Amino acid sequence: MRVSEFQIFNVVLNNLQRSRADVMKTQEQISTGKRVNRPSDDPVSYNRIMLDQSANAVASQRLRNIDFGSQRLDATDGTLNSVNNVLGRLGELSVQMRNATIGSDERNAGYSELRQLVQQLQQLANTSVAGQPLFSGGGIHGRSTGLAITAPVTLTNGVNDTLVVSVDGVTSGTLDLTSGVEALSGAQLAARVQARINADATLSAAGKSVTVTFDTDHLVIASNSSGSSSTVEAVSGTSLSGLGLNGGSVTTGASPYAYRALTSAASVNTGGATIAQGKISDPNNVSLNDYLIHFTSATTYDVLNVSAPVAVSPAQANTGGAVMTDAGVRDPSSVDLDNYRIDFTSATQYTITDTTTSAVVSAGNVYSSGGNIDFRGLRVVLSDGPNGAPKAGDSFTVGLQPRTVSTGQTYASGGTIAFDGVQVKITNGTGAPAGGDLFRVQTALQYQGDSTVQNIEIGDNQTVKTNLPGSQVFTGPTVDLFASLKSLASALTGGYGAGLDAGIAAITSAQSQVGQAQGEVGALSNRLSTTKSALEDAQSFLQTNISQEQDADIVKAISDLTLQQTALQAAAQSASTIFSTSLMNFLK
Repeated sequence: MRVSEFQIFNVVLNNLQRSRADVMKTQEQISTGKRVNRPSDDPVSYNRIMLDQSANAVASQRLRNIDFGSQRLDATDGTLNSVNNVLGRLGELSVQMRNATIGSDERNAGYSELRQLVQQLQQLANTSVAGQPLFSGGGIHGRSTGLAITAPVTLTNGVNDTLVVSVDGVTSGTLDLTSGVEALSGAQLAARVQARINADATLSAAGKSVTVTFDTDHLVIASNSSGSSSTVEAVSGTSLSGLGLNGGSVTTGASPYAYRALTSAASVNTGGATIAQGKISDPNNVSLNDYLIHFTSATTYDVLNVSAPVAVSPAQANTGGAVMTDAGVRDPSSVDLDNYRIDFTSATQYTITDTTTSAVVSAGNVYSSGGNIDFRGLRVVLSDGPNGAPKAGDSFTVGLQPRTVSTGQTYASGGTIAFDGVQVKITNGTGAPAGGDLFRVQTALQYQGDSTVQNIEIGDNQTVKTNLPGSQVFTGPTVDLFASLKSLASALTGGYGAGLDAGIAAITSAQSQVGQAQGEVGALSNRLSTTKSALEDAQSFLQTNISQEQDADIVKAISDLTLQQTALQAAAQSASTIFSTSLMNFLK
């Protein structure tokens, strides 16, 4: 068999290239520290490495999730500890103020401290971590809160079926809520209003939408956007009264817990003026008080603070032994400025008369010593005294003692009425206001978030929540802390003992509610801690496997490189010798 020069050349060249490739591969192993750098190095090991690296990356992401969740839960736990401290002080203050010897000056001082403590609680409830509020759920939504209405609500085409709203500053067209006559339940009413608003072409074009709910007895229209520019306001329409939107409040999504000013017109008003939904103009000046705007004529009005004492005085001619043991504002949404008299028709029955209008409020009421006598938002407690029970002919005068905020103000239709951080507008409707007309303004702290739970993945099909919505901690499920504290503040300024008792009980319930939330936070933190330890162990195992499959034996690689370099040098010398005797070299 004849061996050509070309065959010899190819064999020698291939051997030389193979030796160089071996040297380069070994040099790469030494420089990278890895035995397997590409699938061709070791297909089986490379596949194992890829699987382990993928699992390791997933574990790393889950560890980052856990670090994020742990940070939020730790911040939540610290915040709740601070909340408990404030609640403890509120409990002490309430018990102190319940003492019958406390005077009005001391009650006012107690109210000032209580207000600061409530603001501190509000600040804690609005705590953020890395720009994300701890207790907002899935977002902070501006909303329009309506007045209490009775379901079912009847909507009639052409009578009370239109509505115009403004969502995030964009005003809708006129919404038609029905084409016939329909009696809708609360849930059906909310669904209808939501559907009509979200179908509006103007709002849709601007990317605006809302969520409408029927909360116990009133509608809440919340913007689906989040943040300080998030607002909803009922502007006009024939359905405002039926929907309870002829008053109420408007708030922005600036913070999870924000002050609101809920407005309403007294049902006894004889004028034609209407009041718009209330707004907060200065949160720093808002109190926990409730107000009446009292028109003294069609063109003048007073602003009165009705979070005030209720005066109860026995007639000098009384012959029985009953005494007043407690009195206060029970329902600020029902109070007025009239004076009343409780007349005993016997030792066991009484009549309540509005002495301002001479109208009988109720008659034939059964007297029980120490029982509650409730009417027109007021509560009076009369009890048998040292001299016995009441007697026929005994009477007690009752009247709210409001505090004057401003007096003799000039009314202008549609003009802004501002006081104590609150802003409202009263406008001529079917006519101007009449002397004696009343418009109510009630302040409160309102939850602006939702009940969304934020979960993180910690394993296959395993998630852990990292937040507690404010509706779980502060405004439910057992007690609405801020509503209770508002009632407590009113009871404190009014010297209402039963209200103070209710406030003390509410604080105890709130401490239990916060304690349960802390227990849940602790359990979640423990789970994350345990999972983190397991993931770190898993990562260590995976990294060991990857190292075993991928890492090079440097000592062996250096030894191999020495041998390969020697072999390469020998191959090069052999090629040089062979090529020097080749035909091509001879012909040259």
